[in-house]
Amino acid sequence: MKISLVEWKGSKVEALRRMGISAVTALIIFLFCIFAPPQTELFDKVGMELAVLAIAVLLCRFPIGTYLMINLFLIFPAAGSILKLYDRFPGYDRVVHYISGLLLGAIGVYLIEWLFKRLSLPHEPLIVILFAGFFSYAGAGFWEIIEFTTDCILHMGVQHGNTDTMGDIVAGYLGSVSFQLFKLFENRKYFSRERIRSFFKGQPAEDSANASGKAGTEAGSPEHEPVSAEH
Repeated sequence: MKISLVEWKGSKVEALRRMGISAVTALIIFLFCIFAPPQTELFDKVGMELAVLAIAVLLCRFPIGTYLMINLFLIFPAAGSILKLYDRFPGYDRVVHYISGLLLGAIGVYLIEWLFKRLSLPHEPLIVILFAGFFSYAGAGFWEIIEFTTDCILHMGVQHGNTDTMGDIVAGYLGSVSFQLFKLFENRKYFSRERIRSFFKGQPAEDSANASGKAGTEAGSPEHEPVSAEH
C-alpha cells in the first residue's frame, strides 16, 4: 500500500512532535537531578530518564494528545522521587496514583478501540468503558507488584508497609472509577434502555430497529393486502 506525500509529511510532523515532547520531559527531569537533595539515589535519577525513553519507544503510535498527557504525568513521580516530594508531602503519593488511574483508563480506551478497528468489529461504548476500567485496575495492582519486587531484590524501601500499599491501590482504583464515570457521561446518549436490552440480547439496537421497520414495510406491501370481495 503506497503512502501519499501528504500522509508521509504528516507522519514526519507527528514524529517530530513526539521527539520534542520527550526531549522537554527529559530536560525537566534533568533539572530535577541538578537541584536534587544529597540523599537522592542515582537509581532514581537514571530510572526516570529511562522511563522517558521507554515511553518514547513503547507508546510512539499513541495519539499525540495521550502521548503528551503521559509525559506530563511522568514529571510528577519524577519530582516525587528525585526532589523527595513524597517525603515532604504525605498526600503527594496518593495524588500521583489517582492520576495514574485516569491515564491508564485512557490507555485502555486506545487499546480496545484499536483492537475493534483491527478486527473490524462494531464500536460498543459499554465494552470500551468496562475494558478501560479493568485495564486501569490491573495496572494499579501490577505497579504495586513491581514496587514489592524492587524492595525484595534491591531493598530500596519503596513501599512503606501494607497501609501504604493498599492506600496506593485504592487511590489508583478511584482514578479508574472517575475515568469510567466520565466516559459514561460522555456516552450518556448511547445508554438508552433499548440499546442496553439489545446489547445483552446480542443484537445491536439499530439492527433490531431495522428489523422492526422491515417487518412493518412487509406488512404494508401489496402482497399482504386482503383480497377484494369483487374477486
